[in-house]
Amino acid sequence: EGHGTGTIAGDPIEVQAASSVLCQTREEPLAIGSIKSNIGHSECSAGISGVIKAVLALEKGVIPGNPTFITPSPRIDFHGLKVKASRNAIPWPKVSLRRASVNSFGFGGSNAHAILEEAKPWAKPTHVSSLQLLDEPEDFFAEDETENDTATILVFSANSETSLLSYVQRLRRHLMYPAVQVSLQDLAYTLSNRRTHHFHRGFVVTKKPIFDSNALVSGEKSAETPRVGFVFTGQGAQW
Repeated sequence: EGHGTGTIAGDPIEVQAASSVLCQTREEPLAIGSIKSNIGHSECSAGISGVIKAVLALEKGVIPGNPTFITPSPRIDFHGLKVKASRNAIPWPKVSLRRASVNSFGFGGSNAHAILEEAKPWAKPTHVSSLQLLDEPEDFFAEDETENDTATILVFSANSETSLLSYVQRLRRHLMYPAVQVSLQDLAYTLSNRRTHHFHRGFVVTKKPIFDSNALVSGEKSAETPRVGFVFTGQGAQW
């Protein structure tokens, strides 16, 4: 994943540098590209955009195409440098382990290069019930040595303010039951991604699953659609 701003001097230098490091012992050409061909230059977020693209490519096993790659630069010897660029998405070559590298060159001279590797599914996902049968009552209010100090946001929603408050209280009572053992991170994920988002919403910032319901911050979702503006500034030097 190149910085790839499409400049006459910059692109050839970047490709030559990548080839000198990554292509000396390669038999098949190295696939190169830049997300700027897909979404344009996102300025200060250009680097993380390339990382997101590379992560998704590793996960899906597909190398995205470069739709605006029409005329190859005459200053880049694609064959001699053992690199290739495609306008269309191509399947990731069959290899034992997928890896991708990402370039990001800041206008002020801050340069970064990240090497990413696919996450192997070593363990199959399993369902773990939050309800455990305890031989002896557990002191649920005792200090948990495994609990970290990272605050987590628990989000809630309901169709009315009354039902929202009732929902929060019922959930808190359920979590206080000694036989219920849940991970705070799992609870936050479920409330955020596995529940319907209704009109009345609220949240609590907590470090433990048993949260303080008095700390609930609630309100109504705005009925007005927010206005979003897009600014395209090219290289962005004037900003």
